[in-house]
Amino acid sequence: MEYAIWTHGLTKSYGDFTAVENLELKVPAGKVYGFLGRNGSGKTTTIRMIMGLIKPNGGHIKIFGNEIGRNRAEYLADIGAIIETPGFYGNLSAYENLEITANMFKVEKNRINEALETVGLSNIGDKDVSKFSLGMKQRLGIANALVHSPRILILDEPTNGLDPAGIIEMRKLIRQLSGSMGITVFVSSHLLSEVQQIADYIGIIDSGHLLKQGGMELINCNEQSFLVVETDQLKRTAEIIESLDFDFEKANNGFKVFCAREDNVSINEKLVGNQINVYNLESVSKTLEERFLGITNENHQVVS
Repeated sequence: MEYAIWTHGLTKSYGDFTAVENLELKVPAGKVYGFLGRNGSGKTTTIRMIMGLIKPNGGHIKIFGNEIGRNRAEYLADIGAIIETPGFYGNLSAYENLEITANMFKVEKNRINEALETVGLSNIGDKDVSKFSLGMKQRLGIANALVHSPRILILDEPTNGLDPAGIIEMRKLIRQLSGSMGITVFVSSHLLSEVQQIADYIGIIDSGHLLKQGGMELINCNEQSFLVVETDQLKRTAEIIESLDFDFEKANNGFKVFCAREDNVSINEKLVGNQINVYNLESVSKTLEERFLGITNENHQVVS
């Protein structure tokens, strides 16, 4: 498998504080990679090292197999990025703002219109940016990052502050960039449900350590969050579940039983064996948020 971004032993310390330690990232080319972590977990520090904005204390970074060396300009040509809120000249049009970037990278001016069309702003390229909504500015930021035709796009919290419609537009755009254009999209975000809908691969970082990494199936495993049980005898059902020593709570026409998936069969057998009619047994898998919290909480317990 070809990796767009690969790090080995990547470490960054500030005095006695280690922000990132021995990070081993493997970001497949042409895919959307969701980089998840709590605030202060090391996400932005990692991005800044990849971008060459800060120097690591140790480790290696490779972009499409080429190790980053002193010639930073060579590998940065393959990367476009939005770190924090994109800044533009409000008194200039979208086209004029992108023209500055095009001149800096010495690319043909036709790339400006192509980038604006990619993000759905081609019809308002002559409008002053000061009149843009936040969602439009976010899309313009992506257009600005695409002007020099990078193979990697790094987005740090791309849906911050967007309304639901803007989030949906951003989600579609990210999938388009990867699926239709083959760009590797590295998304750092705390909006776990959003990453769940766009990412092909995922990495979870906590306290500077990479805890999990792999395809979405690694995170979206069938680990059960709870079992929904609906019967014709709720009082008797509660007594039986309590006798089995499972935690549970009332929910609509039945109960949420907090048990492992393998316990579902024995619960059903116990209810039926007590002449209780079971109307519904529904296994509800853990969400990405629950998996994320479980993984990071395990890490904090180990550390403590």
